[in-house]
Amino acid sequence: MENHKNKMQLLAILSLSMANSLVGTGISPALETIRAYFSEAPQLLVQMIVSLPSLMVIVVSFFFSMLSRKLSMRTLCLMGYSFFTVGGLLGGVCSSIYAMVITRVIIGIGYGIMMPLSIGMLAYFYDSDEQQQLNGKVVIWSSVSSILCMIAAGYLAGISWRWVFWVYLFGIPCMILCRKYIPNVTVASEGNQISLSVIRKTGLYAIGTFVIFVSYFAILNNFSGIALNEGTVSEASVGFVMPIMTVSSLATGQYAEWFKRKLERFTMPAVWVLAVAGFLSLLVRNSLIFSIIGLIFFGMALALAVSTLNAEAGMVCSKDEALSVGTVIMFMRSFGQFISPVLFTGVSRALTISERKFPYMGSAALCTAMLFVFWRAAGMRKER
Repeated sequence: MENHKNKMQLLAILSLSMANSLVGTGISPALETIRAYFSEAPQLLVQMIVSLPSLMVIVVSFFFSMLSRKLSMRTLCLMGYSFFTVGGLLGGVCSSIYAMVITRVIIGIGYGIMMPLSIGMLAYFYDSDEQQQLNGKVVIWSSVSSILCMIAAGYLAGISWRWVFWVYLFGIPCMILCRKYIPNVTVASEGNQISLSVIRKTGLYAIGTFVIFVSYFAILNNFSGIALNEGTVSEASVGFVMPIMTVSSLATGQYAEWFKRKLERFTMPAVWVLAVAGFLSLLVRNSLIFSIIGLIFFGMALALAVSTLNAEAGMVCSKDEALSVGTVIMFMRSFGQFISPVLFTGVSRALTISERKFPYMGSAALCTAMLFVFWRAAGMRKER
């Protein structure tokens, strides 16, 4: 009986990561149709349909520590899922861009509450060895839910863009699961707050998270446009090529523990080697084969980075700091996602660079810098 309860508690925690993966992918198949429907609206507002949830994670992170000292983990889970579900479903009945933006703010608040919990509760309820293993499961279940959601949303988008928002019904069974199996525990200690101590201990992992997600969204935001412009894929097939990266992450997440045992302290340097190799492959012009190889390499890097960085950040802090660790890591993850297009567009304009693959070049440079940083960190760990 106790074993069943522990399994269900873990499923409830993992459901948070699964739900988080639906925030963006949930509407992606219908995005162009939604943009066409609101074609007369200001383009900035239309772009916010995608970017607002990530921006709200950044906003909520400033208040999350205070909330988590006053409210229990169960209450926070239910609150996050309520915003997620209501905001998601309301998007399907919007007739104005302003109403749509408000629904994305609502879903973003829920997203901002759930993201720190998805990492923080693993660090709070499980020991170091278990965290290493479970963060690999996070990658697996997030990838699976993302793939299934894309399939379901693609089918629903064929009926109407409004039907796509039905995927957010996913939040209802998750709320029931969390209400029954997440302990009614409140971390009221002074350790549960963003402090210089937490930032210092997690700084390296937070920077790594920022760079890997800046790089990830450099691919998500540019791959289809670059591939179509080069003629390496058709409009009909680009939807089959891009998920290769997700499948690669899924497969790598399945064997993340094996990779970590073999690579030990060199796991993170290996992540950046894979990431750089991925971008160098993507920089090869007019080659579908190298594009696929690049997506596979970066998918592997992403899966290993997420599972390792999350676990390492949780292990360097105390149990009372677990939710604060989740807040720091998720702030940097969302900041990387939000700033990625702004960063590369701004730099390319400032330097008058017209190269379409500049985001790949910039990401390769950032990942190379991280390779040297984490290689040095691995060497220092050996000395200790």
